[in-house]
Amino acid sequence: MTLDVRLLGPLEVRVDGRPVSFPRGNATTILALLLDDAGRVIPMSSLVSGVYGDDLPLDPEAQIQNTIGVLRRQLGMARDRIETVGRAYRFRIAATELDTLRCKAKESRARTLRREGEHDGAAAVLREALAEWRGPALADLPGRAAGAIGRRLDEYRLTLLEQRIDADIESGRAPAAVEELRQVLAVHDSRQRLVGLLMRALHACGRTAEALDAFAALKERLADALGADPNRELVDLHTAILRDQPAEPVAAQAEPVAAPAVPAMLPRTTRRFTGRESEIRALDKFLMDAGSEAGLAAVTGMGGVGKTALAVSWAHRVAHRFPDGQLFFNLRGFDPSAPVARPEDVLGEALAALGVPAERLPAGLDERAGLYRTILAQRRVLIVLDNARDAAHVRPLLTTAPGSFTIVTSRDRLTGLDMSEGAEVVHLGLLSEADSQALLARRIGPERAADDRSAVNRIAAACGRLPLALTLVGSWSAADPALTLNSLADRLASTGNLLNVLVSTDHASDPRAVFDSSYQLLGERDALAFCLFGLHPGPSLTPAALASLMGAPLAEARAALAALAEINLVDRYPGGRYGVHGLMREYAAECFADEVLDVERRAAALRMLEHYLFAAHRAERRATHRFDQSHVHPGAPAPGVFVELVVDAPTWFSAERAVLHGLLRVEAGFAADLRIWELGWVLAERSLDRPDELLSVQTAALAAAERRGDAFEQAVSLGYLGLAHHGLGDAAAARACGDRAAAFAERDGRTWTRGFTAYARAAAAGRDREAQTLRARLASLPIENRGGSAPHMP
Repeated sequence: MTLDVRLLGPLEVRVDGRPVSFPRGNATTILALLLDDAGRVIPMSSLVSGVYGDDLPLDPEAQIQNTIGVLRRQLGMARDRIETVGRAYRFRIAATELDTLRCKAKESRARTLRREGEHDGAAAVLREALAEWRGPALADLPGRAAGAIGRRLDEYRLTLLEQRIDADIESGRAPAAVEELRQVLAVHDSRQRLVGLLMRALHACGRTAEALDAFAALKERLADALGADPNRELVDLHTAILRDQPAEPVAAQAEPVAAPAVPAMLPRTTRRFTGRESEIRALDKFLMDAGSEAGLAAVTGMGGVGKTALAVSWAHRVAHRFPDGQLFFNLRGFDPSAPVARPEDVLGEALAALGVPAERLPAGLDERAGLYRTILAQRRVLIVLDNARDAAHVRPLLTTAPGSFTIVTSRDRLTGLDMSEGAEVVHLGLLSEADSQALLARRIGPERAADDRSAVNRIAAACGRLPLALTLVGSWSAADPALTLNSLADRLASTGNLLNVLVSTDHASDPRAVFDSSYQLLGERDALAFCLFGLHPGPSLTPAALASLMGAPLAEARAALAALAEINLVDRYPGGRYGVHGLMREYAAECFADEVLDVERRAAALRMLEHYLFAAHRAERRATHRFDQSHVHPGAPAPGVFVELVVDAPTWFSAERAVLHGLLRVEAGFAADLRIWELGWVLAERSLDRPDELLSVQTAALAAAERRGDAFEQAVSLGYLGLAHHGLGDAAAARACGDRAAAFAERDGRTWTRGFTAYARAAAAGRDREAQTLRARLASLPIENRGGSAPHMP
């Protein structure tokens, strides 16, 4: 069963000489995508992106699978040429059965003949290659994907044409070449390689003045259209013609170094790369949308989230689309062990990789950038700029070369590249639970992971789904098969600070070192704001809460959060909230303990308590007007506390629930104990229908009251504890708390205190009618002027 497949013109497929027709639309688009990468595995994500772009139908993968079935049915006896490889497909075809592969084979044969001096033979082989074109490639197929493939293949035809004309000139057919070149340049008048060939052909015919005129005309066109000068090879050719020296072949000069003229600088990737399918689809789409233009994409995210791994893995997948090579540079923008790479140094490395000899390397940044862009102007190159500091760091390294593509990774959000350079941005978050577990399984071995899935799940959760932590822990486990997964999970779960466990001698693999490289770049204000996330007990906070923590104006807190979010040290959440990853919070707590003075730590904790106490007090009064809240008078806040206005109390309490409960366990010294107890009192009634929560809240409140030695406060907390034990079904504990509460009420001596403990004891004993009567009386009974000393509240 033989095939004859043609892309270089209208799409044609023949099986044993008989033409095969396919439904136009998605079927022919998928066929073109498979044939464009014939012999290679094409992931499902690439096919989905190529066919649908952003306009995804319901279950696009099922649609692709159905269409693959249609293609196989149409191929009949050749249906097995479309192979399923996992969640991907491959079109298996011989080099002689596909016109694009025949062209590449002939191009390679011609290159060999030219090296051997057989220019006539090389020209003849290249004519055969060019004869494969029957018109514009895939011209009959609609859609962006087919259009992008067709434009690239037609660009390849021009490259072959240039090689064939070059071989003709070397064979002594310069006069014929002049006329052909003038016709081609009428359409492609700024293509420097074609102008160089015309100059050589004219010079070989003794028409030197016309050759110089061709150079001058091109120089004027480039200046008008691009503000650029002709490339170095063309300038050297112009000089040689002026001196009436033999002109070197342009083809040889276009590739300054013989063997390594096509750089292949991508670092090694790994088969263990896991997940990120939606991000890969986005990058595939960006590449396809760029078409023949210069594409630019950015991958941003916190340290350790896997930006480099994604960029390198994706770059290897698409490297074959860039015949002139791949450049990779670590810009060290957030490197804990090396200085930031200067753009001029990176450009020097790039120019060397592109074949510029050291003696011809310009000295200045602008000159190097200009030469870099000039050399790339006629090449299709993939450029990976890893670990950039910010947008300004990479701007000198960007190219406008048609068909080239640049991908940048950074902890900075690179909003400058998005706004001014039109970069497409992919923000990389944590792995999903399933991908986290899959990554661990790949590291420790699928059989071992399958034997104890529960432990794998616990390890993934302990690592917070951060790829850096997962990879490190997975490597340890793989290196020590005797360590059971359950033991490892227990160790991770029991540690007080996971950063002390996740330690590596390699700074690039040590989370603490990775985070530190970002933290060290912060100014004083932003560093303090970041440290305070280590004090704050909840998963997220508002700018108003941070303003109180900092003791600074709200505008300062907002500016600090914006700066921290810009380099992905904190994350923006819906509703104007900000949070950090669990490991990052532990690192912030370390920084807070190491760099903030003890007296400042206590003051920040007290401001934080007061911020939430005042907000909770106002919200509770607005929401319920419950009887005891009229008796809580927190007084005036400490200097620097921003009192937040709560409009929607239920929503606010829901958003801040974890924070409020965490605050009850903040260690802030004796001065904060009153505020902790008051917060517990504000939260008490809101927890009555959740006895386990009421128990937790009032246990913390009672501890603060006991440290203060206040009878009133202990009576109130013990009364609520009795209600909590009653709700949990522990009658004995409820009675014991009620008895203790009554004893403290007698010591306090106020009628309100005695009434409250009587109400609490009746409710805890199940005497509901009595409890309701006592509660109604308490609602209108003030605490003040009821015997004994006033409660310890301002």
